[in-house]
Amino acid sequence: MVYLINAENRWMFAADLVEMHRQRKAVFVDGAGWNVPVVDDMEVDRYDDGDTIYLISKADTAHGPLLASARLLPTERPHLMSDLFLHACHQPAPRGPSVWEVSRFCVSPLVCRSRRLALLWEMTCAVIETSLLFGVDCVTFVANRALLPLVLDCGWQAHTLGPTLPDGTDELTAVAAGITPQALQAVRMRYGVRGPVTRFPTPAVPIAA
Repeated sequence: MVYLINAENRWMFAADLVEMHRQRKAVFVDGAGWNVPVVDDMEVDRYDDGDTIYLISKADTAHGPLLASARLLPTERPHLMSDLFLHACHQPAPRGPSVWEVSRFCVSPLVCRSRRLALLWEMTCAVIETSLLFGVDCVTFVANRALLPLVLDCGWQAHTLGPTLPDGTDELTAVAAGITPQALQAVRMRYGVRGPVTRFPTPAVPIAA
């Protein structure tokens, strides 16, 4: 199950967000050697603020362990593609009220390799579901060498925005993917994702008698 976290319900997931940032440090800084900001034992950058939208995958229930996470940024505000990866695009990257950027897809270091692909497809469906909910029709992101062929051929209409560039011992490529109900259905059918995976818990509001 994937939980949608925004400014409205962020306080309900405070502990999960701390764990998310710790997992990001373990994976991206300790594991991959990224040179990105670290606060105590957490990877936190300037795009992580009170208006950032997160998706977190948890086992079984909201009280289960955090398995994976991703970040969604509206492109009308500063985001990675506009600030750091413009050189990866032949033309200005898609930007506007109906375009979001996906970044920081992170799987818990405790998750076994065989489970990681299933989490990728679950999170992909969650991205599409959330985007449809908010009227978003395109998402952009940067994919490394291993991820690129997977996201270009998973059921949605995706295309590269520029050349594949060296990134240390890896490579990166800017990608845009269209968000449609048909894309969601295609990804679900191809990877056996049964029905909606996203939940948006909100605080209970008392109703006056």
